[in-house]
This record gives sequence, C-alpha cells and structure tokens, in this order.
Amino acid sequence: MILGRHRDIVDFLLNFEHTSIAVKLQLLNKGENSIPDAKLYQAIGAIDYYSRNSDDKSKQLVIVLSSILYTYKKEHWEGLNQFLIIVLSRIGFAPSAVMVDEGYDQNSNTFSPLNSFINQLSTAVNHLKNEVSIRDKIYLLTDFQKEIWNKCSESKFIGISAPTSAGKSFVILLKCIDKIISAGGNIVYIVPTLSLINQVVYDFHRKLKEFQLEKYEILTNYNQNRNKNIVYVLTPERAISAYNEQNNPFGNVNSFIVDEIQNIERIENKDDERSKILFDSLVELSFSNNPDLIIFSGPRVSGLKNMGFDIFQQSSSQEISTFSSPVTNFTYSISKKGKKYFFNQYSQVNENHSAIEIRNTDYLKIGGKRYDDKYLSYLNTFLTLLVPNSKNIIFSPTSGTARKIAIYLAKNSKNTTDNNKMRDLIKYVSDTVHPNYDLCETLDKKIAYHHGKVPFHIRNVLEYGIKEKMVDNVVCTTTLMQGVNLPAQNVIMRNGYLSTKKIQGIMPELTNYEISNLRGRAGRLLKDFIGRTYVLDENAFEEESERQQNLFNDENKDLKSGYGKIFNENKSEITDAVFNNKSNEEQTDEVGNDSKFLITYIRFNLLKHGLDCLERLNSVGIDFDIDDLTSIRNELIEELVVPVEICLKNRYVDPLIIDNIFKNIDSYEIPTSINNPNLASDLYILVSKIMRNYPNYYSKYFNRELPDYFFYTVVDWVKEKPLREILSAEYFNDSNNIDKKIIEIQKDICFDLSTMLKPFYSIKNLDSNIISCIEMGAYKPLTLQLISLNIPREVSIILKNSIFQEIQLTEGEFTDNHVTQIIKENMDKINFWNQIQLTHLI
Repeated sequence: MILGRHRDIVDFLLNFEHTSIAVKLQLLNKGENSIPDAKLYQAIGAIDYYSRNSDDKSKQLVIVLSSILYTYKKEHWEGLNQFLIIVLSRIGFAPSAVMVDEGYDQNSNTFSPLNSFINQLSTAVNHLKNEVSIRDKIYLLTDFQKEIWNKCSESKFIGISAPTSAGKSFVILLKCIDKIISAGGNIVYIVPTLSLINQVVYDFHRKLKEFQLEKYEILTNYNQNRNKNIVYVLTPERAISAYNEQNNPFGNVNSFIVDEIQNIERIENKDDERSKILFDSLVELSFSNNPDLIIFSGPRVSGLKNMGFDIFQQSSSQEISTFSSPVTNFTYSISKKGKKYFFNQYSQVNENHSAIEIRNTDYLKIGGKRYDDKYLSYLNTFLTLLVPNSKNIIFSPTSGTARKIAIYLAKNSKNTTDNNKMRDLIKYVSDTVHPNYDLCETLDKKIAYHHGKVPFHIRNVLEYGIKEKMVDNVVCTTTLMQGVNLPAQNVIMRNGYLSTKKIQGIMPELTNYEISNLRGRAGRLLKDFIGRTYVLDENAFEEESERQQNLFNDENKDLKSGYGKIFNENKSEITDAVFNNKSNEEQTDEVGNDSKFLITYIRFNLLKHGLDCLERLNSVGIDFDIDDLTSIRNELIEELVVPVEICLKNRYVDPLIIDNIFKNIDSYEIPTSINNPNLASDLYILVSKIMRNYPNYYSKYFNRELPDYFFYTVVDWVKEKPLREILSAEYFNDSNNIDKKIIEIQKDICFDLSTMLKPFYSIKNLDSNIISCIEMGAYKPLTLQLISLNIPREVSIILKNSIFQEIQLTEGEFTDNHVTQIIKENMDKINFWNQIQLTHLI
C-alpha cells in the first residue's frame, strides 16, 4: 500500500518514465527534460521509508523508484549510487546493488567503500546474512535466493515459484554443487528443451570446473554403463526412456530437479504428449529412487507443495514463492479508441494503468492480423526509435513470420556489421547450412531469428552471439518462453496471437500467464535494472473484456497433477477397452486421444508392475480396485503372445498393437543394415504397409502418405551426409525450402519416423541400432559417440572428418575420456564456432 504522502512522488516518477519513453518513440513532441532535485529528495525519503518494510509490495516499490532515479540520474547526484547500495542491500537485493556500484570488485565480492562508517557497517551486515559459502568461495544472494538455500537444508521437497528474473536457476545450481561436495551421489536435472540442456550443461560444467570436481561428468543421455558421479541433464523424453531399460536407472540420486515445471499443466491437453511424459518420469522416479532433495521450479506457479505430496508422498513439502523481482518491469502498449491513440503504461506497483494521448500517429498501424509491409514498417520505425544498440527480443507467432520479420528489418536497416567475429559467424552459417540461408543476410545487419526450425548447431552459435551482444534484434517464437536465457532490455510483441489466421474457426493465442512470462524476459538479474515490454496493438486483446482488464497483470498458474479428470471424463470408454481387450487400433474416432493414452498407460503399468501398480494408478487419479486390476491383467496376459519385455521397451504404444505386430512380423521386411543399397525403398515399403495395416497408429505420427523422396533424405541423414550437402540442390536456393527440409529432418525423421518404427525393430532385431542412427543422424561408432557427448550432429561430423581422421582407434579405445582428451589436445585446430559448442568438454 502506497501512503498518501508518497503518492505524488510515485506518480511523478512513473509519469516521468512514461513521458520520456513516449518522447523517445516520437509519440509526443516534448516532456520533462530531467527530474528536479526537489523531486529527488522526496523520492529518497519514500525509498528509505519502504526499504525498512519486509513485504513484497514495499520491495517492489523500492526497486521501481530506485531504477527510475538511477536510469535518469544527473551528473551532480554523486551520492545516489551509495544510497541505492544501502537500500537495495537492506531489502535483500544485494545482487541488484552490484549493478549500481561501479567500483564493485567481482574477485573479492566487495562493494565500494561508503562515506559513512555506520552505513558501511549496516550494509555489510545485510550482505553477511545473505552470503553462502561453498568451500572457500562466497556467493552473495537475494533474500529469496537465501531462503531457497536454507529450505533445501530443512526439507526434502521444495517447490519454487518466482518471476523469471529472480535468479532461481543460479541458487539451485549452487545447492547442487554444495550437495555433491557434502554427500556425493548423482544429480538428475530435467529441462523441457534441447536448447535449455545446453544452457544447464554449460552452467554445471563451469561450476564443476571451478570447484575442481573432476570425477563428475555431465551426461545428456542415459548410459547404463556409468552410474556414479554423474550429473544427468535430460529432457523428459530422455528421462523416461531410461526407465524402459531398468527400474532404477539413475543409481544413487542425491538431488532431483525439474525446471520449468509449469509445462506439466498441459497434461489435460490431449495433443500435448510432452507434459504427460514429464509427469510419468516424475512418477517413475518417486517409486524407484529416494533422493535427498527434490526441487520443482517454475515462474509464478502455485500448488507445488500439494504436487510434492501427491507424487512423492512428502508430508514435509515446502513451497517458496515471491512476487518480488530484482528487476523493474514496465509494459507499454499502444491502443486506439475511436479516432484517438493512446500510449499506456503498466507497472508492478500500480493496480491501474496510466495513459497518454499520442500526438504523432503517422507511423502507427493498429488492427489487422497480416504481417504486411505496413505493419512491418511500423515495427521497423519503432525499433529505430528505441535506444541505439539496445538489445531487443521481438515475439513472432510462427517460425515463418519470424523469418519474414527479420528479413524485412534487415533490408531496411542501415546498420551493417563491421565486426570480424560476426563475419566469421555468417561464413559459418553459410558453410554449414546454405549460402542462401536467410540468417546470412539478417546477421549482417545484427538481426537474427530463433525458432524450432533453426538447425541445432546454429541455435547454439546464435545464442552465444546474442549473449555476447553481437546481435541487436532477435525475432523469436515461443521457444523464448521455455527458459532459454537470451539477455534483452526490451521485448516487443504485436499481440498475443500464435498464428496469422484462424485454425478451425479459432485464433490460437497466448494465455495471460504466458504473456506474463514473456514480459519477464525483458531485463535480467545482474544485467539490467529496467526491462520494458512493448505491445504494439493492445486492441487485439479487447474482444474479451475480462481478459482485457487483467491483461498485463502478473498472473500465477495453479498446477495440478494427475490423470483423474481425464480418466473420469472418459471412464466408460476406458473401462470398456481394458476389460474387453480392445486395442487402440480398433477404437473408433469417437474415442478421444486422451482415452487411448490412458488405456496404454494402464496396460503398461500392469505389465511392468503387476498388481503392485494399484498404488501407482490410484496416486495419479486412475480409480480401479484390486479386483478390477486382477481381472484386467488376467485377460491381458492371456491375450498377449509377445514377450512382455518388448512391450516395456515401447511404453507409449498399446501392448495389444505390439502383440498384433509381433504375430504378423514375418510379413514385414525390416531393413537392419545401414549399408543396404535399397535402404530408402525398403523403408518406403515398410512405412506404406504400416500406414495400411495400422492407420490409427500411423496417424499419431503422420497425417499424410510419405513420398518416396522422403526416404532418400532419411538415408542421406543416417549416412552422415552433412546438412549443407543435403541442402545442395538448386531447389534449396529458396530459404523457404531450406526451412521445410530442416523441420522434416528434425521432426518427421528424427522423432516421428524413429518413434513409429521402434516397435517393429524391437520385435524383429533387438541388436540393430538403426533407430538410434535415424534419431541421431549418424551410423559410425565415433560419430555416434561424439553426438552422445552432447556435440551437435553437424559439429560431430566435422570433428570426425578433421581432427579424428588420422587417428586410428580400436573399438576398445572408444572411451569418452579418450575422445574428450583428443578434442582438448586439438582445440587449436577447430573452428571457433565449433569450439564454443565444445566448452562443456574442456
């Protein structure tokens, strides 16, 4: 609550920031030139008052007012920085104080001397209470980070909820290192995407090296031959696949971390299999391991304590949350009412937004959904008027639109790079993808696009370039909301749409919660004091008045786990199928995908755990009693001819479908050799037969008949043909076709085709590794090993053909340590952009 005597100064500073931005964007002709000294004194009084309170609202007020004073400070405000160090330390945001202390010594973690000994003493005390020590190293945390640290020593399960910029991941990393030093054991760290794997691997590698923990290694895939001193950094898919191999694959798990836990919320969405896989991996771990510490972490989520109890039966579960961000976040939007345009400001300290009528409307474009030249001109002008060289993230609804936006901005930019490193990056993209790949054109103007269709090795180097501030503008899709840390002062979005046209009569769009997290990407702890989000067309949200009212509030997501709701909604269909042994291939279209998924889930658990699965099923909301399960299991076992272990290796395929495949496997010609000269045609024949015989199963992966040329790409991919050679035909001079081929490889081949074929190979030839070869895009032992070390496929092929070309290794010498040592010894022979993708090994 803002006291009446402070209301005027709070409003003045918010309005000063609001007007200053409006003038910068040429929406107004003039505003206040500077903050008067008299207002400074009032602001200092208000900041000092609220810094002595401990509630989140007061802390946020201190951060917002302090950031405005610091951003617009005058030269003669010499004591301001020292005052801010004192108050920010007092409210437990010492890391924010680092940003305003120009003399801060990172090596010794010491601040500049303060003028007053008393102030220096009190500040030192505030810092001391938030310091943590690991061996001889001291880390300075915020109050919230220190609370996380302390709770991890008191409870077995911790749920952490905080804004994106609160520093959750950093303190979790520190606690993992502390646990390794004090107790040993393995770490299992689950992240939602491959891009986030790279980020976490890099952070762990740096800390393990810092503390000389050489015995520990980081694995991004499960390896059954190694089970001690491991940090596993895995996607949910890789985690669950480990349980197909054995019941306790990860050995002695010290700490189990799930980052971006909010993804589990989509478990009730029939089309979101990834959230179901994430949930299943948590359930498996709860029954197979007993970690010392379990952490679920996500931005602005609630219900984590209950989830800890429901999944892990931890009665001492604790949930830690904060709404306070150590970074000020302003959201600005442009709207139109009648013939008037308004520039609106939303802040974390004001329940109501403020609006300024726009006087200069010439370049604005409100309304419409097409990303045509008129809108793109509006966006380009807007970006030009922002602070020169500011780092901006531009949200795009689709990958194609992201590329279109980036190309337009590049063609209309006068900013050509004179950075030799950037020119090297452009050459690297040209050499490893295609000279006509549009990124080559956009990077020359310090503009990039980042989405799921960008090749994995290019995403890595882009993220490096963005973090090194080589890129000014990054156009992103929703990949941005999956935790990838791309530093930016500004986030720009047109609206919340996820498409440029309606799909089945509905325009897909971000939820308020997702918009809240997207806005949190502007400004980062220890990077920026203020992050700003700009919404260029607020009118797009006005169709739902209730949503409009809460549009730019920071919204929480209440997480619930389990299949109870889905099970109860589809109980009659599920019961009919499991009691009468109806396979999912036999189910009519009236039976929803949710029902099919749970039918498979029930059968899998009965086969793997027998009647002991009663507790598991009940714990996730599937309500059967022991008599029901006995009857279902007996009928299922009597029906099946296929060995149970084959079903267990195919968790997400109905055992009755696998059984049918098993009974008819001799009618399928299954190619098992990569060197088969007819591999492409044999795969085409096999897949065509699957489509005819198992149409429901086939439709899970493909909604069309695959053409024969698709399988020639499969063969090129498996036989280690570099991507640039796959894309060498004249057809790929068009960047649209490059994107189509890349997504065909990354999704259709590596994931959908390999997953669909897996049951057939499980039955026909367990010794064939052809599925792994399709997934990884390689077949030679060395290349496969390099990829398993989390080296991107394209980089692995380059290494195999360069530094490893003259080295003769026998099969027994193909150890990770030996391969890593060769890379280290030959690092000076490796291209810089390949080197930065190997930093986790050196």
